[in-house]
Amino acid sequence: MDRSPDQRPDGRRPTRRDFSAPPVERPEAVDEFIYEVYQAALEKERTQQPSAYGQTPPGAAYRQQSVYGRQARPGEPTQSGGPQQRGGQGPRPDTARRQPARPPESEPAPRRGGSHLAGKPPKQTAAKPAAAPQKPDGAAKPKKRKSRGHRLRVAAMTALLLAGLYCIAVFSNIPFIKKWREIYIETAMGTMTHQWLATAFIPGFVIDEVMEARSGLEDDQSGYETNWSVGSLSGADHSLKWSKLKKSFFKQYPEIDEDSFNEYLGEHGDECLVGGYLLIDKAGLDDGGTSIRTIHGDEVLAIDTVNGITIVKVTGSEYVGRLAIIKNPAQVGLALSKNFGKSGSIIADIAESSGAVLATNASGFYDPGGHGNGGTPHGLVIKDGELLWDWVGQGGDKAIGFDRKNQLNIENYQKDNDFRDAVEFKPVLVLDGEKVISGSAGWGMQPRSAIGQTADGQVLLLIVDGRQPGYSIGCTMGDLADIMERYGAQQACNLDGGSSSIMYYNGRKITKPSAADKTNGRLLPNAFVVSPR
Repeated sequence: MDRSPDQRPDGRRPTRRDFSAPPVERPEAVDEFIYEVYQAALEKERTQQPSAYGQTPPGAAYRQQSVYGRQARPGEPTQSGGPQQRGGQGPRPDTARRQPARPPESEPAPRRGGSHLAGKPPKQTAAKPAAAPQKPDGAAKPKKRKSRGHRLRVAAMTALLLAGLYCIAVFSNIPFIKKWREIYIETAMGTMTHQWLATAFIPGFVIDEVMEARSGLEDDQSGYETNWSVGSLSGADHSLKWSKLKKSFFKQYPEIDEDSFNEYLGEHGDECLVGGYLLIDKAGLDDGGTSIRTIHGDEVLAIDTVNGITIVKVTGSEYVGRLAIIKNPAQVGLALSKNFGKSGSIIADIAESSGAVLATNASGFYDPGGHGNGGTPHGLVIKDGELLWDWVGQGGDKAIGFDRKNQLNIENYQKDNDFRDAVEFKPVLVLDGEKVISGSAGWGMQPRSAIGQTADGQVLLLIVDGRQPGYSIGCTMGDLADIMERYGAQQACNLDGGSSSIMYYNGRKITKPSAADKTNGRLLPNAFVVSPR
């Protein structure tokens, strides 16, 4: 039989594969590998543009039978490898391999790479519409408008809550709440211009009940008068150089703690001697103080042996103040404003005009609307034995001053009283060595001023700052009495306080007044001053 040259003796072309022979079985792992390679290649080709010749990507025009009997997805190669292209030519059918299909009832394990379960044709799903554009991160969602009923309910609940808190604050007898309610009322009513802070919010009968305690205290004090005799000054009335004073220093300055003093002197000895005298002055508001302590644990700010003065920083949970201890009571007297009776002066002017080394405010004064000029003192004013302003003597007021023996007396004024320098105020804090007041006593928490005297004649001048949250709110009358008793006062009485309270030493103020003029303090009619030795 004639045959072409390219034919085999059996008539078949040599370039074609003999499919009459039984198929060769291949391991399943090889088929799986081929499937994954072609799937990755086709996925890459889908993302590319058609070739310059306009040919369709390989495999896109074929729809072949899966090895598991399912229809292949468009562009998905079969496990047998699918069609190939060479050099831009069409597929060669002689390269295709066929694999026997598995029975459809068998369900092999899922293919690697997350393919569908074998034997189950993929579900045909409709094309999903394009997703809505995403809002940028942080874009605010539109707020739902709350209904009018919701707003009314919130307002009603808020009103009920506030009403409940008000009732608790004003009427509760819980000890903690009652204590601070009374202090609030007493503090507001103890001012000349801010009583509305109590009367505007608190019923009158509650205020009256609180203030009755103060009236009762003043009635009790109406009969208080000192009955004592001052003792020896123990040599503290003389100014001595350190070389002579150091042997008797702790006898004349018994309030100083020995250990802390000796340690400080060892570190700052040369700085502490001025002209041969011991002089430590760190009392300024920005001076930083010292490491010296009193026997009661308070910080010592100044030891002035030239003028016989110790200045101590006193503190409590709500207050900061200064206590001046003057060794010789003969140095303490009363000084007046330049235009006494007409207008007041600032503390610095009163101290400088009188030549004083230390000064504190003394008398109260009429202050209509909080705008008084300090020219009209309240009650008794005696200077150098001369009566300059008449006694008022109302509501438990006391005459407070030194007699000609330099003894501090607190009593009801009589014309035959032997005062050399005196003013009028209240209440008594310590009488004949016994504290006679405690707590707020109807006076609230305020800046305070006080004067006292110890058994050996030393004078105590005390100023407590206040009305300055974060620094010092102020103290009660009980706090004032506690400080005086701690430092040995046999007699002590409150003086005008509030925005008048101020202490001046060695050419500058050393307390923080609550007056509108923070630099100079208020205009005052007079002051207790300490003359230099």
